[in-house]
Amino acid sequence: MSVFSVSHRGRSVQFDVDDVLTMGALRQRLEQQFGVAPPQQKLLLKGEISSDDAALVAFLIPANSRIVLMGTPAAELTAFRESTSRREEGRANYAKYQATQEVSRTRDPLETSSFKFHSFEALPGLPLQTQALAMLRRLARDVGVREIMNRRKYSVGELRELHPNERTILGYNRNRGQVIALRLRTDDLEGFRDYAEVRKVLMHELAHMVWDEHDERFHRLNREHCQELEDLDWTRRGQTVGGLPSARPRFQQSTIDDDVGHVDGGALTSSGFVLGGTAPQLPPDSKDVNSKRDLAYKAWQHRQQQQQQ
Repeated sequence: MSVFSVSHRGRSVQFDVDDVLTMGALRQRLEQQFGVAPPQQKLLLKGEISSDDAALVAFLIPANSRIVLMGTPAAELTAFRESTSRREEGRANYAKYQATQEVSRTRDPLETSSFKFHSFEALPGLPLQTQALAMLRRLARDVGVREIMNRRKYSVGELRELHPNERTILGYNRNRGQVIALRLRTDDLEGFRDYAEVRKVLMHELAHMVWDEHDERFHRLNREHCQELEDLDWTRRGQTVGGLPSARPRFQQSTIDDDVGHVDGGALTSSGFVLGGTAPQLPPDSKDVNSKRDLAYKAWQHRQQQQQQ
């Protein structure tokens, strides 16, 4: 019977061994004491002690020796591997996220969808032209507007700023989506109308994608547009009253629909959306592309271009 000590990370344990104890059996006892698995153990005594499990301890370790055990406990190794795995998983997930961001930056949803506004036109020659074009694009990129366009499969050729000479209307829809025009500016042309109100007029004009006249079918569809738009408005979600979710009422028909004469005069085939009056009638033989509205618009553009030269 001999006695020796083994130390590991400042902790020392004394072992009593007999003449038949093997190195394999000693390593199991070391694992119980220090938590270091036998494959990870390295015993030092004037050099490394043999790792042969069948060798007898009495022949390899003299009595009263002080042995140093090198090795990482299994629990620490497991924690390290788990931490490494989490880091690698995090890096992989971040790489996927970055790839998704690259796709979102290079593939605009408006470009990949067929149901959208295909072009935009702000009026030239007026102040704040860049801001007017930005408002048109903001309407097109509005989450609610985009969702309605996709749900209803609406495709509009051009979203246009309404000509300033159209003092009596707020918007029109020509040929069920060939052109939708909206009044963006205040009457003095120095500022812009409220975005939410312009968007309501857009909902009205989109209803003319299906129905030309202001009948019950038209009004029902317009209300559905406005309700969907309100439901998709994230700024209205999660509102609370006294800590409880607010009971937000369903969409209420707005003043725009209460007096349709304050928006347009129906789908523009021979009439526009008139403020407080009857829509102007075009000659029977006039074609949409050469309508009085288009001719006046082109003449105005031509005058603006000449003034800028």
